[in-house]
Amino acid sequence: MRTRTGLAAAIALVVVGIVAAGAAFAAGLSLTSQALTPYRTCVLSGTPATTTAVIDASVRQATATTNFGTSTTNDIASSTGANRRLYVRFDLTQCSPAIPSSAVIRLATLRMYVTVLPAACRTVDIFRVTATWTEAAITWNNQPFGTAINNPASGSASDTFAAGTPAGCQNLTANLYIVGATVTTDVAAFVAGTATNFGWMLRDDVEGSATARTQTYSAKNLGTASQAPQLVITYVTVP
Repeated sequence: MRTRTGLAAAIALVVVGIVAAGAAFAAGLSLTSQALTPYRTCVLSGTPATTTAVIDASVRQATATTNFGTSTTNDIASSTGANRRLYVRFDLTQCSPAIPSSAVIRLATLRMYVTVLPAACRTVDIFRVTATWTEAAITWNNQPFGTAINNPASGSASDTFAAGTPAGCQNLTANLYIVGATVTTDVAAFVAGTATNFGWMLRDDVEGSATARTQTYSAKNLGTASQAPQLVITYVTVP
Protein backbone atom coordinates (compact mmCIF):
# COMPACT_ATOMS: atom_id res chain seq x y z
CA MET A 1 0.00 0.00 0.00
CA ARG A 2 2.78 2.35 0.88
CA THR A 3 4.43 1.74 -2.47
CA ARG A 4 1.22 2.40 -4.38
CA THR A 5 0.59 5.53 -2.31
CA GLY A 6 4.07 6.79 -3.03
CA LEU A 7 3.64 6.09 -6.73
CA ALA A 8 0.31 7.90 -6.78
CA ALA A 9 1.87 10.89 -5.08
CA ALA A 10 4.71 10.96 -7.57
CA ILE A 11 2.29 10.82 -10.50
CA ALA A 12 0.27 13.64 -8.98
CA LEU A 13 3.41 15.77 -8.70
CA VAL A 14 4.25 15.09 -12.34
CA VAL A 15 0.73 16.07 -13.42
CA VAL A 16 0.89 19.26 -11.38
CA GLY A 17 4.24 20.05 -12.96
CA ILE A 18 2.88 19.50 -16.49
CA VAL A 19 -0.15 21.70 -15.77
CA ALA A 20 2.07 24.43 -14.35
CA ALA A 21 4.42 24.28 -17.32
CA GLY A 22 1.45 24.42 -19.70
CA ALA A 23 0.08 27.45 -17.90
CA ALA A 24 3.45 29.18 -18.10
CA PHE A 25 3.70 28.38 -21.82
CA ALA A 26 0.19 29.70 -22.43
CA ALA A 27 1.04 32.83 -20.48
CA GLY A 28 4.12 33.26 -22.67
CA LEU A 29 2.02 32.92 -25.79
CA SER A 30 -0.43 35.47 -24.47
CA LEU A 31 2.32 38.00 -23.77
CA THR A 32 3.87 37.39 -27.18
CA SER A 33 0.57 37.80 -29.00
CA GLN A 34 -0.04 41.08 -27.18
CA ALA A 35 3.31 42.36 -28.46
CA LEU A 36 2.45 41.65 -32.09
CA THR A 37 0.98 44.44 -34.21
CA PRO A 38 -1.59 43.56 -36.87
CA TYR A 39 -1.16 44.67 -40.46
CA ARG A 40 -2.21 48.26 -41.07
CA THR A 41 -3.17 49.85 -44.37
CA CYS A 42 -2.88 53.43 -45.53
CA VAL A 43 -4.69 54.45 -48.71
CA LEU A 44 -3.72 57.83 -50.14
CA SER A 45 -6.22 58.97 -52.73
CA GLY A 46 -6.37 61.91 -55.12
CA THR A 47 -9.78 63.20 -54.09
CA PRO A 48 -11.10 65.76 -53.79
CA ALA A 49 -9.35 67.56 -56.63
CA THR A 50 -7.96 70.07 -54.13
CA THR A 51 -6.27 67.44 -51.96
CA THR A 52 -2.63 67.95 -51.06
CA ALA A 53 -2.10 64.22 -50.54
CA VAL A 54 -1.47 63.70 -54.27
CA ILE A 55 0.08 65.75 -57.05
CA ASP A 56 0.19 64.57 -60.66
CA ALA A 57 0.88 65.88 -64.14
CA SER A 58 1.91 64.68 -67.56
CA VAL A 59 4.69 66.22 -69.64
CA ARG A 60 4.56 66.33 -73.43
CA GLN A 61 7.48 66.47 -75.79
CA ALA A 62 5.51 68.12 -78.61
CA THR A 63 4.55 71.04 -76.33
CA ALA A 64 7.73 71.05 -74.31
CA THR A 65 7.23 74.28 -72.36
CA THR A 66 3.56 73.82 -71.48
CA ASN A 67 2.43 72.71 -68.03
CA PHE A 68 -0.47 70.24 -67.78
CA GLY A 69 -0.78 70.16 -63.99
CA THR A 70 -4.47 71.10 -64.06
CA SER A 71 -5.52 68.53 -66.65
CA THR A 72 -8.17 65.96 -65.75
CA THR A 73 -6.23 63.20 -67.55
CA ASN A 74 -2.59 62.21 -67.83
CA ASP A 75 -1.01 60.41 -70.78
CA ILE A 76 1.84 58.00 -71.29
CA ALA A 77 2.77 57.93 -74.95
CA SER A 78 5.45 56.64 -77.28
CA SER A 79 5.58 58.52 -80.56
CA THR A 80 8.18 60.15 -82.79
CA GLY A 81 8.69 63.65 -81.42
CA ALA A 82 5.54 63.40 -79.27
CA ASN A 83 6.37 61.22 -76.26
CA ARG A 84 4.47 61.79 -73.01
CA ARG A 85 5.28 60.88 -69.42
CA LEU A 86 3.28 60.81 -66.20
CA TYR A 87 4.57 62.17 -62.87
CA VAL A 88 2.81 61.44 -59.58
CA ARG A 89 3.66 61.95 -55.91
CA PHE A 90 1.81 60.92 -52.74
CA ASP A 91 2.39 62.70 -49.43
CA LEU A 92 3.05 59.88 -46.94
CA THR A 93 2.65 62.26 -44.00
CA GLN A 94 -1.08 62.29 -44.78
CA CYS A 95 -1.41 58.68 -43.57
CA SER A 96 -3.43 58.42 -40.36
CA PRO A 97 -2.17 57.00 -38.11
CA ALA A 98 1.27 58.11 -39.20
CA ILE A 99 3.57 55.36 -40.45
CA PRO A 100 6.54 55.23 -38.04
CA SER A 101 10.02 55.23 -39.53
CA SER A 102 10.63 51.81 -37.97
CA ALA A 103 7.63 50.23 -39.72
CA VAL A 104 8.11 47.27 -42.03
CA ILE A 105 6.47 47.97 -45.40
CA ARG A 106 4.95 44.72 -46.64
CA LEU A 107 3.42 46.00 -49.89
CA ALA A 108 2.98 49.33 -51.65
CA THR A 109 0.98 49.50 -54.85
CA LEU A 110 0.25 52.31 -57.30
CA ARG A 111 -3.35 52.26 -58.51
CA MET A 112 -3.89 54.27 -61.67
CA TYR A 113 -7.25 54.29 -63.46
CA VAL A 114 -6.78 53.76 -67.19
CA THR A 115 -9.41 55.08 -69.61
CA VAL A 116 -7.64 54.65 -72.97
CA LEU A 117 -5.39 51.74 -73.92
CA PRO A 118 -3.10 51.38 -76.94
CA ALA A 119 -3.79 48.80 -79.63
CA ALA A 120 -0.42 47.20 -78.86
CA CYS A 121 0.62 45.74 -75.51
CA ARG A 122 3.13 48.26 -74.13
CA THR A 123 5.45 47.95 -71.15
CA VAL A 124 5.34 50.88 -68.74
CA ASP A 125 8.37 51.59 -66.55
CA ILE A 126 8.03 53.15 -63.09
CA PHE A 127 11.01 55.21 -61.90
CA ARG A 128 11.59 56.76 -58.49
CA VAL A 129 12.09 60.49 -59.03
CA THR A 130 15.26 61.88 -57.44
CA ALA A 131 14.66 65.64 -57.67
CA THR A 132 11.88 68.00 -56.73
CA TRP A 133 9.08 69.06 -59.08
CA THR A 134 5.74 70.79 -58.72
CA GLU A 135 2.37 70.11 -60.25
CA ALA A 136 1.97 73.71 -61.35
CA ALA A 137 5.35 74.12 -63.05
CA ILE A 138 6.60 70.82 -64.46
CA THR A 139 7.02 70.65 -68.25
CA TRP A 140 8.83 68.37 -70.68
CA ASN A 141 11.79 70.75 -70.75
CA ASN A 142 12.26 71.09 -66.97
CA GLN A 143 11.30 67.58 -65.82
CA PRO A 144 13.69 65.91 -63.33
CA PHE A 145 14.79 63.19 -65.78
CA GLY A 146 15.64 65.56 -68.62
CA THR A 147 14.48 65.59 -72.22
CA ALA A 148 16.39 62.64 -73.70
CA ILE A 149 14.00 59.85 -74.66
CA ASN A 150 14.33 56.35 -73.23
CA ASN A 151 15.99 57.88 -70.20
CA PRO A 152 16.55 56.70 -67.52
CA ALA A 153 17.45 53.20 -68.63
CA SER A 154 14.71 50.61 -68.33
CA GLY A 155 16.89 48.46 -66.09
CA SER A 156 16.76 51.07 -63.33
CA ALA A 157 12.96 51.00 -63.06
CA SER A 158 11.38 50.25 -59.69
CA ASP A 159 8.78 48.08 -61.42
CA THR A 160 6.99 47.61 -64.73
CA PHE A 161 3.53 46.66 -65.92
CA ALA A 162 2.01 46.01 -69.34
CA ALA A 163 -1.02 47.77 -70.81
CA GLY A 164 -2.80 47.38 -74.14
CA THR A 165 -5.82 45.77 -75.73
CA PRO A 166 -4.29 42.60 -77.28
CA ALA A 167 -5.28 39.31 -75.68
CA GLY A 168 -2.88 38.20 -72.98
CA CYS A 169 -1.71 41.69 -72.06
CA GLN A 170 -1.53 42.25 -68.30
CA ASN A 171 -3.93 45.21 -68.37
CA LEU A 172 -6.15 44.89 -71.43
CA THR A 173 -9.44 46.41 -70.28
CA ALA A 174 -10.05 50.15 -70.11
CA ASN A 175 -11.96 51.94 -67.36
CA LEU A 176 -10.34 49.93 -64.58
CA TYR A 177 -7.44 50.34 -62.17
CA ILE A 178 -4.26 48.83 -63.56
CA VAL A 179 -2.56 45.99 -61.72
CA GLY A 180 1.12 45.18 -61.34
CA ALA A 181 2.56 48.54 -60.28
CA THR A 182 4.47 47.63 -57.11
CA VAL A 183 6.66 50.24 -55.39
CA THR A 184 7.29 48.55 -52.03
CA THR A 185 11.04 49.12 -51.95
CA ASP A 186 10.67 52.82 -52.76
CA VAL A 187 8.03 53.42 -50.09
CA ALA A 188 10.13 51.53 -47.54
CA ALA A 189 13.02 53.88 -48.30
CA PHE A 190 10.77 56.94 -48.01
CA VAL A 191 9.43 55.78 -44.64
CA ALA A 192 12.86 54.87 -43.28
CA GLY A 193 14.29 58.20 -44.42
CA THR A 194 16.96 56.69 -46.64
CA ALA A 195 15.45 58.33 -49.74
CA THR A 196 13.48 61.52 -50.26
CA ASN A 197 9.95 61.16 -51.54
CA PHE A 198 9.73 62.94 -54.89
CA GLY A 199 7.24 60.40 -56.23
CA TRP A 200 7.47 58.48 -59.49
CA MET A 201 7.69 58.98 -63.23
CA LEU A 202 5.95 56.52 -65.57
CA ARG A 203 6.98 56.22 -69.22
CA ASP A 204 6.71 53.83 -72.12
CA ASP A 205 9.56 51.33 -72.02
CA VAL A 206 10.46 52.18 -75.64
CA GLU A 207 9.82 55.82 -76.44
CA GLY A 208 9.87 57.16 -79.98
CA SER A 209 7.57 54.60 -81.58
CA ALA A 210 6.95 55.17 -85.31
CA THR A 211 3.31 54.32 -84.63
CA ALA A 212 1.85 56.48 -81.87
CA ARG A 213 0.98 54.40 -78.78
CA THR A 214 -0.98 56.34 -76.15
CA GLN A 215 -2.57 55.34 -72.86
CA THR A 216 -4.62 57.74 -70.74
CA TYR A 217 -5.14 57.80 -66.99
CA SER A 218 -7.57 59.74 -64.82
CA ALA A 219 -5.86 62.58 -62.99
CA LYS A 220 -6.44 63.98 -59.53
CA ASN A 221 -8.08 67.05 -61.05
CA LEU A 222 -10.89 64.94 -62.47
CA GLY A 223 -12.23 64.87 -58.91
CA THR A 224 -13.89 61.47 -59.31
CA ALA A 225 -13.31 59.29 -56.26
CA SER A 226 -13.78 56.02 -58.14
CA GLN A 227 -11.00 56.94 -60.60
CA ALA A 228 -8.57 58.81 -58.39
CA PRO A 229 -4.86 57.96 -58.38
CA GLN A 230 -4.11 55.92 -55.27
CA LEU A 231 -1.19 54.57 -53.31
CA VAL A 232 -2.05 51.60 -51.08
CA ILE A 233 0.48 50.79 -48.35
CA THR A 234 0.32 47.73 -46.11
CA TYR A 235 2.73 47.68 -43.17
CA VAL A 236 3.41 46.44 -39.66
CA THR A 237 4.94 48.39 -36.82
CA VAL A 238 7.84 46.98 -34.86
CA PRO A 239 7.13 46.63 -31.08
